[in-house]
Amino acid sequence: MVRVLDAGFLTTIQDRPRHGLARYGLSEAGPMAPSSYLEANYLAGNEEALPTLEITMKPPRLLFHQATVIGLAGADFGWRLDSRTLPTGQSIEVRAGSTLQGDYCRSGLRGYIAFHGGLAVARWQGSAATHVQSGLGGRRLERGDELALHPRSTMALRVLREHANSPVFNGQYKVLRVVDGAHLHLFPAEASSLLSGAIYRVTEQSSRMALRLDGLALPNPTEPLLSCGAWQGAIQIPPSGIPQILGADHPATGGYPILASVIRADFETLGQLRPREEIRFGRVSIETARQLFRRQDEWWKALR
Repeated sequence: MVRVLDAGFLTTIQDRPRHGLARYGLSEAGPMAPSSYLEANYLAGNEEALPTLEITMKPPRLLFHQATVIGLAGADFGWRLDSRTLPTGQSIEVRAGSTLQGDYCRSGLRGYIAFHGGLAVARWQGSAATHVQSGLGGRRLERGDELALHPRSTMALRVLREHANSPVFNGQYKVLRVVDGAHLHLFPAEASSLLSGAIYRVTEQSSRMALRLDGLALPNPTEPLLSCGAWQGAIQIPPSGIPQILGADHPATGGYPILASVIRADFETLGQLRPREEIRFGRVSIETARQLFRRQDEWWKALR
């Protein structure tokens, strides 16, 4: 059992995305930074991806009533177990009575705590992922909550090998690689090149639903658009002309045209973007996007 002494800014239970409910208006939820989610599970000794805690900006403070092994990944929170500073990239043994805590994130935005055997939480429609806007699935943690853990089994402690999904930098800016969107043909010819050439800043209005940006306004579509399906990573252009990027808790449908879409291999970078951080977009082909995702997927299979 783990007791929540302080819930932090936004700490939720996240699991593999929940597919197949878009027809009911519910997006898939799941981790915003999927590579860190998998890293944490690996370090906790889990042979498959199990429910974890996703932490945003300010971490929770947790009291462990039982011994276990945990994995920490993602943003740097300066984690401490009692008075001991914790190393990164390796399994952490926790004794009963210990307290885990940290500070506001020093780099990145989201971190993950995985527990050996996973959290003992009920899955809904195949996943324990929390959909924050609807409150369905897992839950957002509150002070005083108690989290049950599955019984611990014997495991070898692990060290994480170098991650192959580092952010792409162009000078001081992070670059999100994108493919052409479903509604590119509705925009003036220069819209795509303007998107790739501009620098945008992430605003404080961002959330798990969408990253709101500030920067160059793009030309509006030349034709109207009816509402259509939406997906994580889609770059919508609202009437203001300033792009927004949909996150894991995106609406299932939307009426804003989609000019481009962030590739899946860059979802980790997308999920770690902080308010006021500046980004650029770089176009790649569909085949390149597939190759990058396959390379990432093969790395994880080899790691396990």
